[in-house]
Amino acid sequence: MLKVVVFDLDGTLCPVGKAITPETIAGLRALREAGVRVAFSSGKPVYYLCGTARQAGLPDVILMGENGADAQFGVDLPPKVWYRMPVAEHTRAALAALKEQLAAEFGRRIWLQPTQIEVTPFFPPEDEGLHNELRDFMARHVKAEMDVTIYDQRDCFDLCPTGLDKGSGLAYLCEQMGWTLAEAAAVGDGVNDEPMLRAAGVSVGIGAVPVAGAKAMARDINEAIALLLKQV
Repeated sequence: MLKVVVFDLDGTLCPVGKAITPETIAGLRALREAGVRVAFSSGKPVYYLCGTARQAGLPDVILMGENGADAQFGVDLPPKVWYRMPVAEHTRAALAALKEQLAAEFGRRIWLQPTQIEVTPFFPPEDEGLHNELRDFMARHVKAEMDVTIYDQRDCFDLCPTGLDKGSGLAYLCEQMGWTLAEAAAVGDGVNDEPMLRAAGVSVGIGAVPVAGAKAMARDINEAIALLLKQV
């Protein structure tokens, strides 16, 4: 039986910058009523997820920001229960230096997401020139010995401690809660979702194009939730 379902946010639970629809909220509540914990996992900071969960009326959701690295239980701020995954000191120092270099080189052409662990510079998705400049920056400055993994996305780069991703975040959550990965499900649509889609016992990709790591596909989030409800 499933103990937890972890959902990506942008592009999965809702379009980027949009609210979760009432139909999807009803599906999430149906999972909760069936005894399954609901979690959000995103590259966004955990307090961003707080606002989304509050708007959706889901006060007991598990929120996993920064691709699972920074987590809290429920929407209270400050949270009553929270954790951050451990990061090697040399990687933490490298990420801090990269953040300073990005700010110095690109200034207000990018927006550095206010994160606790990862470094995420955002840029206008239509600015392919800037996207390529940032790719060049990563090639010049991110070295193998830093143990930093780069997710190149349409509007941002996620610079993450190597080995710390949505998959290891899901595994860490299960360890904390006494669940197995076989008792976990994951739903996502993007490249940074692949680790958790591969790790979970049940996984669903969203969209018309196959999502790497997903064991099943659904056209949209509501179809995905319907598939999951058949397994609880």
